[in-house]
Amino acid sequence: MNIKGITITSDDHENFFKRSLRVFLENGYTVSVIYGTGVYSHTLSGTRHSANPDHDPRFTNTPEASSVEIAVLDPKGDFVPFTDGNDVRGYTDLKTVGDIIAWAASLPSTVTA
Repeated sequence: MNIKGITITSDDHENFFKRSLRVFLENGYTVSVIYGTGVYSHTLSGTRHSANPDHDPRFTNTPEASSVEIAVLDPKGDFVPFTDGNDVRGYTDLKTVGDIIAWAASLPSTVTA
Protein backbone atom coordinates (compact mmCIF):
# COMPACT_ATOMS: atom_id res chain seq x y z
CA MET A 1 0.00 0.00 0.00
CA ASN A 2 1.48 3.34 -1.05
CA ILE A 3 0.41 6.14 1.25
CA LYS A 4 1.50 9.60 0.13
CA GLY A 5 0.46 11.43 3.30
CA ILE A 6 -2.25 12.07 5.89
CA THR A 7 -4.06 14.95 7.55
CA ILE A 8 -5.80 14.79 10.92
CA THR A 9 -8.28 17.46 11.95
CA SER A 10 -10.32 18.11 15.05
CA ASP A 11 -13.45 20.22 15.30
CA ASP A 12 -14.44 20.82 18.95
CA HIS A 13 -17.22 22.95 20.35
CA GLU A 14 -19.05 22.96 23.69
CA ASN A 15 -21.53 20.19 22.78
CA PHE A 16 -20.03 18.96 19.53
CA PHE A 17 -16.89 17.29 18.32
CA LYS A 18 -15.67 15.59 15.17
CA ARG A 19 -12.34 13.98 14.33
CA SER A 20 -11.28 13.29 10.78
CA LEU A 21 -8.42 11.54 9.10
CA ARG A 22 -7.64 11.79 5.40
CA VAL A 23 -5.29 9.28 3.85
CA PHE A 24 -3.78 10.44 0.55
CA LEU A 25 -2.72 7.56 -1.68
CA GLU A 26 -0.05 7.53 -4.39
CA ASN A 27 -2.68 6.63 -7.03
CA GLY A 28 -4.49 9.95 -6.42
CA TYR A 29 -7.35 8.57 -4.32
CA THR A 30 -8.18 9.78 -0.81
CA VAL A 31 -9.79 7.85 2.02
CA SER A 32 -11.80 9.98 4.44
CA VAL A 33 -12.41 8.61 7.95
CA ILE A 34 -14.53 10.58 10.42
CA TYR A 35 -16.18 10.02 13.78
CA GLY A 36 -17.86 12.08 16.45
CA THR A 37 -21.08 13.94 17.06
CA GLY A 38 -23.61 13.65 14.24
CA VAL A 39 -21.51 11.05 12.43
CA TYR A 40 -22.34 7.37 11.99
CA SER A 41 -19.78 6.10 14.52
CA HIS A 42 -19.55 4.41 17.92
CA THR A 43 -17.44 5.07 21.00
CA LEU A 44 -15.16 2.43 22.52
CA SER A 45 -18.04 1.32 24.75
CA GLY A 46 -20.25 0.78 21.68
CA THR A 47 -22.58 3.74 22.19
CA ARG A 48 -23.26 6.41 19.60
CA HIS A 49 -21.58 9.80 19.89
CA SER A 50 -23.97 12.56 20.91
CA ALA A 51 -24.00 16.30 21.37
CA ASN A 52 -26.08 15.88 24.54
CA PRO A 53 -25.18 12.66 26.40
CA ASP A 54 -27.15 13.75 29.48
CA HIS A 55 -30.35 13.71 27.43
CA ASP A 56 -30.08 10.07 26.36
CA PRO A 57 -27.75 7.66 28.20
CA ARG A 58 -27.40 5.50 25.06
CA PHE A 59 -25.27 8.29 23.58
CA THR A 60 -21.92 9.57 24.83
CA ASN A 61 -19.45 12.24 23.83
CA THR A 62 -15.95 10.78 24.07
CA PRO A 63 -12.89 11.43 21.90
CA GLU A 64 -12.29 7.81 20.86
CA ALA A 65 -14.13 5.48 18.50
CA SER A 66 -14.68 1.78 17.84
CA SER A 67 -16.42 2.38 14.51
CA VAL A 68 -16.26 5.23 12.02
CA GLU A 69 -17.80 6.71 8.89
CA ILE A 70 -15.64 6.20 5.79
CA ALA A 71 -15.62 7.30 2.15
CA VAL A 72 -13.25 7.01 -0.79
CA LEU A 73 -12.71 9.98 -3.11
CA ASP A 74 -11.24 9.80 -6.60
CA PRO A 75 -8.52 12.25 -7.74
CA LYS A 76 -11.20 14.76 -8.80
CA GLY A 77 -12.78 14.65 -5.31
CA ASP A 78 -15.84 12.66 -6.36
CA PHE A 79 -17.13 9.81 -4.22
CA VAL A 80 -16.22 6.27 -5.28
CA PRO A 81 -19.22 4.04 -4.58
CA PHE A 82 -18.76 0.88 -2.54
CA THR A 83 -20.00 -2.45 -3.89
CA ASP A 84 -23.38 -1.86 -2.22
CA GLY A 85 -23.82 1.37 -4.23
CA ASN A 86 -23.45 3.71 -1.25
CA ASP A 87 -20.90 6.54 -1.29
CA VAL A 88 -20.34 6.49 2.48
CA ARG A 89 -20.22 3.61 4.96
CA GLY A 90 -21.27 4.30 8.53
CA TYR A 91 -20.44 2.30 11.65
CA THR A 92 -17.43 0.72 9.92
CA ASP A 93 -15.26 -1.40 12.23
CA LEU A 94 -11.57 -0.60 12.36
CA LYS A 95 -10.37 -3.80 10.62
CA THR A 96 -12.60 -2.93 7.66
CA VAL A 97 -11.08 0.57 7.59
CA GLY A 98 -7.70 -1.02 6.86
CA ASP A 99 -9.27 -3.24 4.20
CA ILE A 100 -10.90 -0.22 2.51
CA ILE A 101 -7.62 1.73 2.50
CA ALA A 102 -5.89 -1.27 0.89
CA TRP A 103 -8.72 -1.56 -1.68
CA ALA A 104 -8.51 2.15 -2.53
CA ALA A 105 -4.73 1.88 -2.89
CA SER A 106 -5.23 -0.96 -5.40
CA LEU A 107 -7.48 1.11 -7.69
CA PRO A 108 -5.97 2.04 -11.07
CA SER A 109 -3.86 5.15 -10.89
CA THR A 110 -5.13 8.19 -12.71
CA VAL A 111 -2.22 10.36 -11.65
CA THR A 112 0.19 11.44 -14.37
CA ALA A 113 3.79 12.23 -13.59
